[in-house]
Amino acid sequence: MGPAAGAAAEASPGRVSDDLVELLTVTQRRVARGVAAVLAEDGATLDGYRLLRSLAGSAGRSMGELVSALHLPAPTLTRLVDGAVDAALAYRLPDPQDGRKVVVHLSEPGRVRLTRLEALVGAHESALAASLGTERVAALVRALTELAAEER
Repeated sequence: MGPAAGAAAEASPGRVSDDLVELLTVTQRRVARGVAAVLAEDGATLDGYRLLRSLAGSAGRSMGELVSALHLPAPTLTRLVDGAVDAALAYRLPDPQDGRKVVVHLSEPGRVRLTRLEALVGAHESALAASLGTERVAALVRALTELAAEER
């Protein structure tokens, strides 16, 4: 925590949650900006990468499941899936349980692309962990995992 964040916490001890929200927001945006820059070098976007990750290891996901998993508005997700389908990274099939629904699947080219993007993001995360210290990063991951689990 930098001096400004420490001063803010000292100046407003009753506003811990507001300070926490601000710190989480600033940190999330900085990390996302760094990852987005790495992905952009390979022509990918952060949301596109997150979509491919969400589809990996599953037997496909409905649009509703993807909206919930990715925390994106439905129109944004639709554009994202359309782009992945147009690039042959994903494909849609009717839901076998409910023909009115569509299930999105990761294609083989999508798996290859995801592997390459995972390597780029992994290298970026390793550099970040090296600069922050692995213990600090591990503690942060644990804390954020607990916070995310409580949301459900």
